[in-house]
Amino acid sequence: MKPVRVFAGLLCIALSFGLVLLLGLGMFDPTRDAAASANGSVTPVLIALMPSVSIGLAVFALGVWLISTGRKR
Repeated sequence: MKPVRVFAGLLCIALSFGLVLLLGLGMFDPTRDAAASANGSVTPVLIALMPSVSIGLAVFALGVWLISTGRKR
């Protein structure tokens, strides 16, 4: 394995967990405006969460891909 590729993969995984942690703790809150105008519906809140959650998943998948394709068979 190339050490730079593995380091980049682990860094991507750590960044995705950091984003999930920030979302979970409420420090990064993209739903603040959507929740204020939701009127009892959860749909605007879920739509507001989609970009940040999908970015976290994409960065995690990139990290896993970087680590798994760097192995010599």
